[in-house]
Amino acid sequence: MASLAQLTSDVMGWLGRRDITTLIHGWVLMTETDIAEQLRVKAMVTNATQPVDAALISQPPDFAAMEALRDMATGKLLTLEDDWTGPLYGDGTCPVTSYRLVGDCIEFLPHPSIPDPVPAGWQPSLSVRMTYFKAPKPLKVAGDTNPVLEQHYAIYLFGVCKYGSMFELDDDRATQMTNAFTMATAAANQAYEGAKYSGAPLRAALPARGF
Repeated sequence: MASLAQLTSDVMGWLGRRDITTLIHGWVLMTETDIAEQLRVKAMVTNATQPVDAALISQPPDFAAMEALRDMATGKLLTLEDDWTGPLYGDGTCPVTSYRLVGDCIEFLPHPSIPDPVPAGWQPSLSVRMTYFKAPKPLKVAGDTNPVLEQHYAIYLFGVCKYGSMFELDDDRATQMTNAFTMATAAANQAYEGAKYSGAPLRAALPARGF
């Protein structure tokens, strides 16, 4: 099983240095930031449920990107609306249909109707199931691992070597590792996207009415 200890040993071998053990932790941390921002693979996908008891709800601590948000009762997808033009405040008759990401929060649109003050025993009418990409669990001690390290080891290796090469001011190696990291990340993302639809039935989607 891949681990931080193995990654450290491989990085020292690739860079030809045995005196960088104390530096590698910082390079791993920067690589994990890059992975959270750029990688979108099955190993990062997880689910959570949340009652919609406020207009804005904090994202999970390990949130990297949204995959889907569904009404738990109906299974209907909520749409992502960065430029919302509908009513902002719900009155109990206008259900939540959409969401947008605001800072580190999820804003539900239109805002759900929440009684003020909230009576004892009150329960929200809507709960959502969120499927999202989570940031990889940080590697801190020698035996640590996570699904991304185990399934996409090269991405970690190229990323850490990229920052190690920058530290050594080796421009050629830094460029080589940057390109390798970018290509490995793009290939993994493409493979995940292809796998999502490879087994899906094909059907024609016709417009409800013409233009």
